[in-house]
Amino acid sequence: MFSSNISWRQGDLCANRLFKSNFKTKLEDGAISTEATVIRVLEDVVGAKNLSADSRFLDIGGNSLNLIEVLKQLREKTGVAPSPRIFFDRQSSSVAAISAAIDTQLHTSELAETAG
Repeated sequence: MFSSNISWRQGDLCANRLFKSNFKTKLEDGAISTEATVIRVLEDVVGAKNLSADSRFLDIGGNSLNLIEVLKQLREKTGVAPSPRIFFDRQSSSVAAISAAIDTQLHTSELAETAG
């Protein structure tokens, strides 16, 4: 379970997952994992606490109105925002799935920049 006293270093929240983020996003307190960024944004916008990688957007009280702010903050903090559809898909609306979608977009962007 997520605890507010967890340190925010790369991989803290997803170290035991098959997909581990290689991307870091920059917040005021330093570099953190994409998953930790998604958790922070959801906690701030939706108001839910104690989120984990398995927490789902709709299950924590997310809706179409606060999704706009979630996407805005994710874009500000990571440089990309996943498709809004992912947040309403029962199978892919977990924090881990949203983080993976962001990391995929970041990786694709990175590849495009090095190829071009």
